[in-house]
Amino acid sequence: MSQERSQKLVSLFEGIGKELSMKELEDRLEVQKIPYLAQEFGIDLGYSFKWYLKVPYSKQDTSDGFLIYESLKNDQQIPHDESLDEQKLREFREIITPFMNDSIWLEIAGSLLFLKKENYPERSYDEVIGFLIEDLTCGYKNFDEDLVRKVISDLRNNQLIK
Repeated sequence: MSQERSQKLVSLFEGIGKELSMKELEDRLEVQKIPYLAQEFGIDLGYSFKWYLKVPYSKQDTSDGFLIYESLKNDQQIPHDESLDEQKLREFREIITPFMNDSIWLEIAGSLLFLKKENYPERSYDEVIGFLIEDLTCGYKNFDEDLVRKVISDLRNNQLIK
């Protein structure tokens, strides 16, 4: 566990008013997708994400999340990272608050941004929808196209994408 990354992760979750938990699958999805979206918003947490099992995934983020969760369960405090841009963190909190407890929204948003940036930079988001639905409906996900389009609209309305 990188102490610096862990401190940034703790500061991110506290800064957006979200409890960091790894108890349920939805919690673990949130601990993966919120930092990914924060980094895409411009908050440097130091995580590297790759496409894994049809979603953006960071092994370091998961490892740090479990260690932080166990530390917090045992009443051990993790120091904050004072280097996070407070203004950027406030702006991200305003954007993410309506969605931060919706693991499906977070999963779709993270996947859309990752696919567009890493796999299909020359394509429009409307074109990426097909790749997302095709990739994620192979027996494991079943995202409705209308829901995916709503997430794109939410991302545009919050200026996370153009």
